[in-house]
Amino acid sequence: MQTFQHPVEKTTVTEGWQPNIDLLKRTLVSQGVTLYPDSEERLAQVPDEHFDIVTNSHGGLPIRDIARVLRPHGLFVSQQVGATNNYSLSRFLNANYVPAFPDNNLPQVMTELREAGFKILKSDAAFVKMNFTDVGAIVYYATVIPWEFPDFDVKKVMPQLHQLQKIIDSQGSVTTFEDRFIVLAKKN
Repeated sequence: MQTFQHPVEKTTVTEGWQPNIDLLKRTLVSQGVTLYPDSEERLAQVPDEHFDIVTNSHGGLPIRDIARVLRPHGLFVSQQVGATNNYSLSRFLNANYVPAFPDNNLPQVMTELREAGFKILKSDAAFVKMNFTDVGAIVYYATVIPWEFPDFDVKKVMPQLHQLQKIIDSQGSVTTFEDRFIVLAKKN
């Protein structure tokens, strides 16, 4: 916890994705950090009013549960991948694509936070270009984030990959957009 200068014995992490749980067990838990595995992303193992600060980067947002585990006047900080992340590329490769988390957008999250008794201190959103200059990079990307490219199969999308290669050959790259938002809230 050198980055935060926070004592490890007072640091807790929750994680729902098994590969990350395994990594955390090998790295942070061995240093004294408490880990609550949380595959359902409901913070079920965390005691009520346990934290002064909850941070969340790209995780599920069980806002009522976050409110439950925060002490009064506790802070919640989250940076999220929005529902429209890479939508055009996902839809191009799969005509039936529907975002896995369609309600994960800044207005929805702010509304849910307010309804759960939070005061919004800061919020912002960004849509940032991401350029691919290689179809192989697109294939790799689609295989590592299956929630945005469900059932991705190179053989099935070969015609679309050839079309993307033609775009790269003529334009130099294929552009998609990253959808991100941040919110800082205080529990009333």
